[in-house]
Amino acid sequence: MNQFKAAWQFTFENWKYFLMLALPLIAIESTVGYLLIPLGDMTQPEDFMEFFQSNSIVIGLVSITGIILQMAFIGGLYLSYMAIDSEKEINPIGALQAGITKFFPLFGTFIIVTIVSAFGYLLLILPGIYITARLALFPFYIMLEDKKVFESISSSWENTDEYGSKLFVFTLIFIVLTLLIALVVTNLVSQGIVQTILLALSEYILVIPLGYIYYTLYKSLKVN
Repeated sequence: MNQFKAAWQFTFENWKYFLMLALPLIAIESTVGYLLIPLGDMTQPEDFMEFFQSNSIVIGLVSITGIILQMAFIGGLYLSYMAIDSEKEINPIGALQAGITKFFPLFGTFIIVTIVSAFGYLLLILPGIYITARLALFPFYIMLEDKKVFESISSSWENTDEYGSKLFVFTLIFIVLTLLIALVVTNLVSQGIVQTILLALSEYILVIPLGYIYYTLYKSLKVN
């Protein structure tokens, strides 16, 4: 529980920095969510086809931008933990730029981890959460140690072997919190841009402390 408390304390102490870091991604995810709202009222396959055909260019551009920003955020976030913890000067734009320079290894690893975790989720959800937790350290190895795709995956898996159950519990807690908040927001806030912004914001409010828990493990592994 000390790690849980320390993660939230770290997040609150640096909330302005992390808000600026996540703001571009929150904006693009809110836009995507808003663009897809009409799909909720569609029931016929031809309606879905017509929607995507009519909005293909906009959805394509926003989606590509979202992918780039997501990789920039992942890389920038994991780099920021180390920089802030060691009291090095860093700004959100610089962190995002650093993430973009590692776009291809981050994106390649992210795709592989997502596919592998998806198989676990299909097996009854909990195995997927366990796999996700065990592989969650890959951005540290890419951003801080310049490792390649498969090196970062194997390093995360091997080095978290002893801590798998603990990471699983923390990851599960944050996933449950994310789902509960999403349920509350969708029931209390009318469908629209405000709802999509709140959903995106709540997601990253929870991602940051969870990522810090992963960082503390990575840091302890390097010390030992």
